Amino acid sequence: MWRRTPADPAARAARIVTIAATVLFTLVICRLRPWNLFADAGFSNDFYDEQARSLLRLRLSVRPEVPGPEGFLIDGRTYLYYGPLLALARLPFALFGLVFTDVFAGRLTRLSMIIGFVVLCTGSYHLVETARRWAAPKWATTGWTGGATGGASDGASSWRVGGFVAAIAASPALYLAGWVSVYHETELWAAAFATWALVGIIGMHADPSRRSAVLAAACIAAAILTRAPVGIGIATGAGIVALTMWRRERTNATIVIGACIAGFATHVAVNFAKFGSALDLPAERQLLSINVPERAAWFAGNHGSFFSLRFLPTTVVHYLRPDTVRFERLVPFIRYGPLATDRGSYPMEAITPAASLTTTATLVLAAGLLGAAALLARRAWIPLTLVVGGAVAAVPTFTIGFVANRYLVDMLPMLMLPAAFAFATISVRTEGRARVRRVGQIVVIVLVVWGTWSNVALALWTQNLKEPGFTEMRYRIDDVLFGNPAPSLIVHDPLVPVARDGVVALSLGAEAVGTAAVACQGVYIAEQGRWVPLERTEGARSLSGTVLPVDGTDVPIVGGESWSLVVGANGGRLVFALSDGDRVIEGEPIDWGGGPVHARVVADPVANEFFVQVDGTLGLFSFTAPTEPMLPFGDFIVAEGNPAGDSLCRRLQARL
Repeated sequence: MWRRTPADPAARAARIVTIAATVLFTLVICRLRPWNLFADAGFSNDFYDEQARSLLRLRLSVRPEVPGPEGFLIDGRTYLYYGPLLALARLPFALFGLVFTDVFAGRLTRLSMIIGFVVLCTGSYHLVETARRWAAPKWATTGWTGGATGGASDGASSWRVGGFVAAIAASPALYLAGWVSVYHETELWAAAFATWALVGIIGMHADPSRRSAVLAAACIAAAILTRAPVGIGIATGAGIVALTMWRRERTNATIVIGACIAGFATHVAVNFAKFGSALDLPAERQLLSINVPERAAWFAGNHGSFFSLRFLPTTVVHYLRPDTVRFERLVPFIRYGPLATDRGSYPMEAITPAASLTTTATLVLAAGLLGAAALLARRAWIPLTLVVGGAVAAVPTFTIGFVANRYLVDMLPMLMLPAAFAFATISVRTEGRARVRRVGQIVVIVLVVWGTWSNVALALWTQNLKEPGFTEMRYRIDDVLFGNPAPSLIVHDPLVPVARDGVVALSLGAEAVGTAAVACQGVYIAEQGRWVPLERTEGARSLSGTVLPVDGTDVPIVGGESWSLVVGANGGRLVFALSDGDRVIEGEPIDWGGGPVHARVVADPVANEFFVQVDGTLGLFSFTAPTEPMLPFGDFIVAEGNPAGDSLCRRLQARL
């Protein structure tokens, strides 16, 4: 596709679509700041870097502080469950970090995801071209294929090829740009490897060659070692196809089957070395399960596994239902719809906002169903076998006790191949063929635009939901376009359950609710059943100031009628203690060099947070905050806060 072939309009169309989609993907993943491509992306983005670092030391275990709650504690060592391939790709950077300084850790995920997206789009072009070549000699007499009727690129017109590449680019793969994380990076590369594995195996069957066999073999093994369920599913279909070629193409079939076995065996060996099991993960040994009793109890009731067929009624219905997104007035005008309804005999471990194939992969789903029907009608067992392999790859996603939008990407391989056949081969033989073709092109364009809009909107939603600037921007635009009252904006009431995700609540002083003079105390946004703070008004929910600790004495800082916060100094160490009724909570000791200490105290009953920071260091944290107003004591010299009139809370209050 990237070779200089100016006479091939199909390849040129695929290049244009891929470049445009990649630019959009890059802008989203960099938050419109391409110069931040290598900025530290935060939690989970150094997981593969850490694995690479450990592999250089001939170890599978990692430092426990890197994965945190995501790590698995086995015999006193901490392990990550992700496949080793993307860690192996980072070995040169890890080696640089060992020799010089580890400047690359946590900074490569964006670039990796951008490259993975280009690889996926490029593979989509080759998949639709390979599907056409496979079908042309078999279906030439039926009038079903473009290859029988001639045209650009040996019969595959540019709009067909470009349309298919656009369909994949505008699928949930585009949504993955909304979160720079190890989870999205893994999903993207697994889909890319699966696509190229399909290209190789179909190409090997259409025009047997060592090149196609090696391509299929390498990508099958890579998919298994990136995301095992996806890779094993593709390997299942590819292995069966290779067996059917055993007599006439024994060498090529051996290469593919050997890769399937080797990839699977390597995954089993690594998993056994880490967890003592061939395929399972010891869910009860994950630190998150160890530290959260409710999660541990859930796994105990599910036989210690993430997976169960009992979850199918919930996942199948939700990932196919057509009402998983909603329109709204606020930019980007599309948001998640209702959460999945728990329909199984055992409750899901977690249900997070997620769309469906029907809403965000509409074109791929429709073309996949149409292509599958065509393959069945023609009894095309070879590609149908690979479609079944793609379905096998998606089965674990449907049986996991967790609903998440990123899992939609696991379902793309089972739709991509039949969709490629639909784009490449199906044509209409009627008197009004030109008119029908034009209608088809319009439908494709509309659905590509819809896929782009919906997936970018959900990516922005995921990326910026908890960013104050994003909320401010949305409401400023809404004010210009529509005026008051603002949508999805309420006054917080502690007696009312948390609203749906995305609703913004203002915490106002109870003494003057409903009046213009009411005091703003904070701005919160609903996320998964809790209120997340966007802004806390200085003096109401947050107090910053200076205190002079006294060695051997507890110095009061802030408090209310029935609670107080004190700081004690002893031997160059500070300890903060919260006394609230019958409970006393002490924080971790902080080094103190003597002299005044600048501290920030947050007491937020809306977000259920109480914490103390000293020069950016967390000195105390509690998930329960006193409900009484927070007042400073005399020893705490409060700094002057921001003017209330300039706050986000004040601006939103004016739009109630």
